[in-house]
Amino acid sequence: MNKIFSSVLLTFLLCSLFSINAQAKLSEEFIVNTITEDFLKTHNIKVDGYKYMPIRKFSPDKENLTSEQKSLQDIVQNIAEDQIGGDWSPIIYINKETKKGYALEKKLSGINKLHFLSYEEVSQKWNVTESIDKKGSDLTDLGLLKN
Repeated sequence: MNKIFSSVLLTFLLCSLFSINAQAKLSEEFIVNTITEDFLKTHNIKVDGYKYMPIRKFSPDKENLTSEQKSLQDIVQNIAEDQIGGDWSPIIYINKETKKGYALEKKLSGINKLHFLSYEEVSQKWNVTESIDKKGSDLTDLGLLKN
């Protein structure tokens, strides 16, 4: 009886762990898609032709970053310094052909702060050229925050 109970418990725990991992992947995709859709509506931008750049690709613990990646890292860190608890990490979109990009910063207050990025060939760095705030959807309405 003890062996059966232990086997069932072990199976349940393993299934739970695999389920949590699957949900974590879906959660990141859900968050990125949800915030992006809110920005598309509020700022009337398009991300067709832009590539989503996960922050982990140029996080501070990465070695051998290019100056381009370091400049994106600096932009994310500068945004983070002005954030309060509950603000979401920026979502970065880059279009290497046009040398333009966006950093989408979703605030706890619902504000969508859009940072326009441009790439300078000489310095090989990304820079914020302009930032615009607009009222977006509430985090609760987006399903990103529970009541």
